[in-house]
This record gives sequence, structure tokens and C-alpha cells, in this order.
Amino acid sequence: MLDGEPAERDRLLMRFGNVVANWLAIMSRQKKLTFFTASYTQASVVFPFIMVSPAYFAGAVQLGGLMQSASAFGSVQSALSVFVSLYRNLAEWRAVIARLDGFDQSVMAARALATTPPVIAVMPGEAAAVSFKDLTVCLPNGVPLINASDISISLGDRVLVSGPSGSGKSTLFRALAGIWPFGQGTVMIPKNAKVMMLPQRPYFPIAPLAAAVAYPAEPGQFDSAQVADLITAVGLPNLAKRIEEEAHWNRMLSLGEQQRLGIARAILHAPDYLFLDEATASLDEPAEAALYKLLEQRLGLATIVSIGHRSTLAAFHRRRLAFKREGDAYALREDSLAPAE
Repeated sequence: MLDGEPAERDRLLMRFGNVVANWLAIMSRQKKLTFFTASYTQASVVFPFIMVSPAYFAGAVQLGGLMQSASAFGSVQSALSVFVSLYRNLAEWRAVIARLDGFDQSVMAARALATTPPVIAVMPGEAAAVSFKDLTVCLPNGVPLINASDISISLGDRVLVSGPSGSGKSTLFRALAGIWPFGQGTVMIPKNAKVMMLPQRPYFPIAPLAAAVAYPAEPGQFDSAQVADLITAVGLPNLAKRIEEEAHWNRMLSLGEQQRLGIARAILHAPDYLFLDEATASLDEPAEAALYKLLEQRLGLATIVSIGHRSTLAAFHRRRLAFKREGDAYALREDSLAPAE
């Protein structure tokens, strides 16, 4: 709709030009390699005859001796020419090793970065609450992003997390999930508690719809009728008839439909602590309200922590944690359930 065909054509031609340039470079190197190896091979056939022919014509060597000399030279030449013969294989082997070594070094560097203190420690706790103690969440380069201290979220609580875009709300959830180690401090998770994170764009594997909704559960862990009932409950009755159909659901369904199925997944797994990262942002307000009411009915005892910007979300929560700007970072503070920023 932007009439961007010329711009896209230019970009594609530029990228394809890189492919062509690389192909030409490979052909140039191949030509040089073939010229060298072919010349070497041809020269090695003629060389022994050139060296022994004076003796042959002088009568010092018979024809059989000349042929034996050429054969012996060929054997020695073959043994000593292994590098020339295997140059292409050695070059391909070196390229593969270099790529694998670079990948391995990158993995080791990332692993070292994630485990070298100071890092965020996610530990099991005895109390029935998720708590942050002297928590500082940083960017990978060490720049502080979020400060949170003495924040506790009890079992059965309903908490709305709000703040400006880019303040680090999703990053805080990643730190809580244990996949963002950059920073320092401690996140305490109740021992044996079942925690579930629901992102804005849920993941669905290429699988039958029932298995995609139940992911990451093992096949057959949940009854198909139960899954179909939940799909209907979240407002997708037409999809409930297709639970045995295998498809790429992330591509086939709109983001709103995916978010409805994400809520169905959360209800199906029934976590003790459910963290919703703008998990209903693509739905209209009535649909969002219906899903939160469904969560209240089906997961009445669970803790629900939601990241959201809509003021209407306040009606479904009892507390609000807000990101407040303090210097170069944001601080997580208790706030009133006024309209979210």
C-alpha cells in the first residue's frame, strides 16, 4: 500500500548483487586453483622424460629403464603432492572448522557473560510469595535499567504493572523467569510453585491444534474435549472443531486469535503464578474484559501479574506496580490503581 516496489527491487538487487559478487569470487579462485593443479599435473608427466631422455639418447639407459624411471618419479611425485591434490578439501575443512570455532567461541562468551558475577539470582523460597530483594536489572553492557527492592507478590494477588514504553517491563519478567541474568540482586520464587509466562505473541509449534495449545505438555496429557472446551470458552468456537488439524498456527491465525489461545493454554496448565506480558493487547476492550473474567473464574486461586497500558485493566487487579523514572534508570514502586500510563 506504500507503492514500495521500486525500493524493494533496489534492495533485492543489492542483496542479489552480493550473491553474484561472491559467486564470481569463488569462480575466480576456482580458476586459479585449476590452472595451478592442472599445470602441475601436466608438468609432472613430462618432467621425468625430459630429465632421463639425454641418457637414453646417449645409449646409457634402455627404453625399459626410461619407463621405469618415469614410473618411479610418478610414485614419488604422487606421495609428495598430497597437499596439492587435497588443497580444495583442506580449504573446505578449514572453513567448516573456522565457522564451528567461531560459533563455539560466541556460545562460550555469552555463557561467561551470563554467569560471571554480578548476576541476578533466581532462588526458591519458603514464603508463599514472589519477592525482589535489592534487584537491579541491567542491559548486557552493564547499564542499569530497573531497580526493584522489597517488592513482594503474594499467592492469589492481582497486580497490574505499568510504565512508559521501553522502561523494561518485559525485561523484568525475563529476569523473573531466569533468562535475563544481567544485573544483581535476588528474585525469590516459592518452592515448588508452578510459574507461567505468557508473552504478547505466544508460541505455537507446527502441530495439531490441541497439541499446540497444550504445549509444552506431552501429547495426551490433556483430554481433547477439555482443550476444545477451553478454545470455545476463550471465544473461538470455530477453531474448537479443528483441534485435530495440524498447521502452522502462528502464521494462520491473527495475533488476537493467538492471544485467545494463549489464555486457553494458561487456564489449561493452571499455574500458581501467571505473568501476562501485554497478553491481551491485540484484543478490543470487551474481549479483554471477558478473558480476564474467565481467568478469575478458572484460576481464582492463582496469582496474576499483568503488564498493560489500558485504564480498563485496573478493574481486574487489586494492586499496581509502576515504573518511575529515577535518574538514568527506572524504579519499581507501589502505586494506586489510577489509570495506567
